[in-house]
Amino acid sequence: MLDLDYVITIHDEIIRDLGGLSGFAHAGRGGVGAALHRVENHVHYAGLDDVFGIAATYAVAIARGHVFNDANKRTRLTCALTYMERQGISIPRLADLEDLMVDVADGSVTSEELAEYFSAVWELSLSR
Repeated sequence: MLDLDYVITIHDEIIRDLGGLSGFAHAGRGGVGAALHRVENHVHYAGLDDVFGIAATYAVAIARGHVFNDANKRTRLTCALTYMERQGISIPRLADLEDLMVDVADGSVTSEELAEYFSAVWELSLSR
């Protein structure tokens, strides 16, 4: 699982490297923690154990929490990809992933749909 300080570090590095407004949105560090607790709750209480599902849940939780002042899309994408990489699954960072993160934020793509997308991209990358 990704911990609070690690997610904040990911965000801070994105801001440093690519620019943007640093800091937290309305709930401060607690907002980031709450988003991460949503993921943990899905794992522990809903029995979520699929790598793609957990990665997608990170993206959705950070999106819905809108926890940072800026770079929420980039942070949630990086967190999802990082979680999968830690589990030995590396998927290419395709151009449409950023657009997909917008769809995650507005609710037009569900966690389940995002997990299916991650799985399909990984399967495709294995066949190359």
